[in-house]
Amino acid sequence: MNALDRQAELALHRAAQPVVVPVEMVRGRRTSGAAFTLACDASGLEDKEICFALAEDDKPFDPGTFSRIKKGSNTLPADLVATFCKVVGNTIYLEWLAYQCGYGVVMLKSEAERRAELLEERLKEERIKTAALMDALRGGR
Repeated sequence: MNALDRQAELALHRAAQPVVVPVEMVRGRRTSGAAFTLACDASGLEDKEICFALAEDDKPFDPGTFSRIKKGSNTLPADLVATFCKVVGNTIYLEWLAYQCGYGVVMLKSEAERRAELLEERLKEERIKTAALMDALRGGR
């Protein structure tokens, strides 16, 4: 056995890749397991990365439970739905759950406003940087 065989696996955190999934695709899932799997697949993350991110208070999220949720024989605890959505970078599972009750999901205006303000701030910073670079280029001639 060499050193690489004994080396422990390093837990790294990758961010999910946000993707837009058509609402028909979400609503077309027949089971909660299928919706959960779609949300996981759309994230681009591996199952063990999602499990690691769902861990609470140094208590790991059981991979067996995760597998059963994907199969539809178990459900994600309600208090983990928001965390799950943040981890996978989408609201597919939440949208599917709401649709089962005849509802839809909308982002609260305060959250939308917060995101817009953040983007406006970043845009302002980029414009300042661009102006400074343009001044430097003009001054260098």
